[in-house]
Amino acid sequence: MLRLGKAAPLLLAAALAGQERFDPGPVTNYPARESNSQVTVAVQPYRDRERLRKIFGKTDFDKLGIVPLLVVIANDSDQIMRLDNLRVQLITADGQKVEPIPADDVVRPANVRRPDINPRPSPIPGIGRRRSSREAPEVAQREFVAPLVESHATEHGFFYFRLGKGPDRLAGAKIYVTGIREAKSGQDLLYFEIGLAPAVKSR
Repeated sequence: MLRLGKAAPLLLAAALAGQERFDPGPVTNYPARESNSQVTVAVQPYRDRERLRKIFGKTDFDKLGIVPLLVVIANDSDQIMRLDNLRVQLITADGQKVEPIPADDVVRPANVRRPDINPRPSPIPGIGRRRSSREAPEVAQREFVAPLVESHATEHGFFYFRLGKGPDRLAGAKIYVTGIREAKSGQDLLYFEIGLAPAVKSR
């Protein structure tokens, strides 16, 4: 594993100094969302080139065959929710399950074949930054890495799905979210199953 050493946080901060701050706004801004036990999860895929450039700089996601998916988690309960077991899965219209890739792998060239697309676990928490920190610092900075969401608070970040350059695989797809649990009791919330249909035409 490559390590950037103690200077890594300073290099990352310097690279992001001129980058526009990303504010997702309230969870109610997103039409693709679901609530459960006073927790709301919203999702939004980003494919518009200009919008992506403002958020991620020069990273060409279309060329890489990757779709960044924003996940916003709003906790309106009185309990702290742990996210260290959070898992976010994309399920295509034909039932194929696609796992997100870590930010480290976003800028790596890859030959993607369908339907076997990177079956790997969610990158929570994000550790061991390598190529993305050096070559595309915004990708690492925007990745969802929050270990918990406080009571009456919101956390957000991006998951990266390598979907290839073929037909649009978001049409009819849904996002399956598991692993959110109450910190005090350790009890898992029910899963969230969010259709992307309300979101795929925007952003």
